[in-house]
Amino acid sequence: MTPTEVWEGFNPTQDPLESSIISSETDENFVCAKQFFTAKTTASGKLRAYIEVYYDKRWADDRAAILILPPLAQINYKEFVRQIVKEGYVACVLDYAGAFPDDNLHTTFPQEYAYASFPEAEKHLLSIESDARHTPWYIWSAITRRAITLLVEHKLVDTEHIGILGVSSGAQVAWQVAGTDPRVRALVAINGGGYLWASGKPRFTSTNIPEDDEERAFSTGVGAETYSRFVTCPTLFIALAESTSNDIDRVGDVISGVKSHSKQLIISNSDDQISTKELGAMLGWLRANFALSGKESIIPTIAFEASDGELYVKINSVKAVSKRSLFVCYGEPHPYNRYWKQIADLQKVGTHEYSAHIPVINDKELIVAYATFEFGDGNIVSTPVIGTVPETLDVKPDDNPADVYSSRIIYDGSMGLGNFMPKTRSIVIDSSILHQQEGPFEIKGITTNEGDIALYRSAHEIEALSRTTALHFDAYSPTERDLDVVMTTYPGFKRYIATAHLKGGEFWQKILLESSDFKSDEGKTLGKFSDTKCLYIKDANGVVFNNFLWV
Repeated sequence: MTPTEVWEGFNPTQDPLESSIISSETDENFVCAKQFFTAKTTASGKLRAYIEVYYDKRWADDRAAILILPPLAQINYKEFVRQIVKEGYVACVLDYAGAFPDDNLHTTFPQEYAYASFPEAEKHLLSIESDARHTPWYIWSAITRRAITLLVEHKLVDTEHIGILGVSSGAQVAWQVAGTDPRVRALVAINGGGYLWASGKPRFTSTNIPEDDEERAFSTGVGAETYSRFVTCPTLFIALAESTSNDIDRVGDVISGVKSHSKQLIISNSDDQISTKELGAMLGWLRANFALSGKESIIPTIAFEASDGELYVKINSVKAVSKRSLFVCYGEPHPYNRYWKQIADLQKVGTHEYSAHIPVINDKELIVAYATFEFGDGNIVSTPVIGTVPETLDVKPDDNPADVYSSRIIYDGSMGLGNFMPKTRSIVIDSSILHQQEGPFEIKGITTNEGDIALYRSAHEIEALSRTTALHFDAYSPTERDLDVVMTTYPGFKRYIATAHLKGGEFWQKILLESSDFKSDEGKTLGKFSDTKCLYIKDANGVVFNNFLWV
């Protein structure tokens, strides 16, 4: 079924909403109205959807509205919503999947749609068992389209300016709704962009086209890559480079299908959160393309080139920028949890054009790259990810290549922040919470003011580890506490946790963990570190770390 066939006969305004406000709370001028409405009616009962509508109580005129579809995982979205309201928008958060944690304030599904109710829905997200209309994606999109009808009837909403913003699974839904409902006048998709059927089929070493009937049915019926070709409103796609929720190699294919004069891609070097800087760029984009009439997109370019048997990447920002960043990854065809290396040596070769030499060690392995440009007005634009195998360009391994593979030394204080990234439970993260701090003997290490710290390792580094390899690091904690160290496998993304006990005191404590120290939730032991890709330390605030290495 094509999107037109899937949605034929669906009328989001036909049936009564039967909306009811349960409560209204005010924090200073920040109002949250909690309400239910009927999204669907079946023989066994009603699908009652839960939504929270946020606005400033001082407003008396019509305002543009943004319908927010959060991820299925529980996160703190309140501060993100406050930022939206501060910009002058009515912000509405929809529980499209029944995933909100409150026992009384969440969407409820009748028996006929039990497969769309979280967490049961997680079993049905990657396949079509009968047709597209009997998937969680269709039901969630139908609920969302009914929520737009609710907004159209809201006294504060400018019906000509309703936008939709989705995060992770919510972004997958947002693509479908923006591609089918003309009432959507702007789309922001964060960390979700189709090709769910293609998991395990890397873009640059496999096919980009569904190969069997089931894959074709999924892609054409519910795939964001298909619905993007029906999107005509201004579109911003923020993709997260380390995430497992979007295929970073295919985000360029998705955004290229959008039929809008204003479409923009930002690739964030993160796994499940955007930075405050990227939030600022998003709000600026909304001002220019949603609240106002819109402007033409900046479309930067990136390409691999060969010269005298050596490999180069050439990037062009089109306009003057305040910062340009080029990221490269070696030998990792799968798009998730990559080890991205930033290339610092960029040579100017044109007005807005720069080139970088890319060292080659193995001319038969895939090399992928993307670039991100920051502009003086706060805007951020990225290129799509490109890939090449050097030998196809007649490039040979360098005679004396730079060390582009990670070594057994993971981190020491001389590396600054290294490749660590902070993680919290919010949509937006302030990257400055990750910083260096002095420990005993005036030795600097890395720490965070909040949440976890995470690190994605090179596939070459991990593959070189033996069964007897152990993980070593130094930790300084003024107080006694336990520390959970987590390794996640790839593929499979299974977590294994080891707990280190910190004695507390003014000294650096050496921690040595073997793979056998790591246990899964079922109590199984991690076989070897070479099966893992990501290291993170939970609730790392207040602890300073140094000298991570494999021994």
